[in-house]
Amino acid sequence: MYARIAEFQSSSKVNCDMLVAFFQNVMIPRNIKNGQLSCEIYRVSETTGFVISSFKNKNDANKIMKIMSEELNEVKGNTRIKLLEGERVLRVDQ
Repeated sequence: MYARIAEFQSSSKVNCDMLVAFFQNVMIPRNIKNGQLSCEIYRVSETTGFVISSFKNKNDANKIMKIMSEELNEVKGNTRIKLLEGERVLRVDQ
């Protein structure tokens, strides 16, 4: 299992809402159709949040990034996005 976490910080609530709506309605459904296993969006404040995306492996994660990278650069506007990613080491469920 491989995960990518994208932390985002927008310049305004409206900008953040638009970015989340784009993720929800365009980017995530397309990514799921192309092999992404799951995605969750968390809101930390009116202008910040993070997205957790899960993939089978790093190759699948890179394939999805290639599909969306150009479009993501166009959409983010005044939003900073920081990526963290890596292999899952442990998962505990109840």
